Amino acid sequence: MFECLSSVKVPSGYSSNIKGILNLQEKKLTNLKSHDCHVLMTELLPIALRGILPENVRLTIVKLCAFLNAISQKIIDPDNLTKLQNDVVQCLVGFELIFPPSFFNIMTHLLVHLVKEIDILGPVFLHNMFPFERFMGVLKKYVRNHARPEGSIASAYGIEVHVLILLMILNRLGSLNRGMRGD
Repeated sequence: MFECLSSVKVPSGYSSNIKGILNLQEKKLTNLKSHDCHVLMTELLPIALRGILPENVRLTIVKLCAFLNAISQKIIDPDNLTKLQNDVVQCLVGFELIFPPSFFNIMTHLLVHLVKEIDILGPVFLHNMFPFERFMGVLKKYVRNHARPEGSIASAYGIEVHVLILLMILNRLGSLNRGMRGD
């Protein structure tokens, strides 16, 4: 599986460099962001598992990946929500046949509630955390004084806003001067 993932090349901006998150010696995935987990679970894992596991295990995992891919689409047909609910329940039943009871915790149980959440809140992309996590990464780069990170973030962000406003004003003045000269 790790050899397959290390040979995967994805378009720029699609996800992190897959080779950068793989540790082939220890057979671990390291430094995963939530978006990387999303891409792995919905797109790459079904490809990487081909021909590795027994068929019943592989099909159950691929079915879960297909479910996660289906609920992450921008448009979800409300008529298909019942089918999606049945699919995730069948996946969990399949996992109960394969994995020991210690595998199951609250996180595996929460999969059952995702369809109801979509029914109430709408598609997942409207209430996921990727944009906020990305913006927090930008804000963390502003920290200069680790004793008081909030102050340095606020100060640096304020400076950036002021610089952007100043650039907009200068751009506006430049376009006005060109208009007055008849350029």
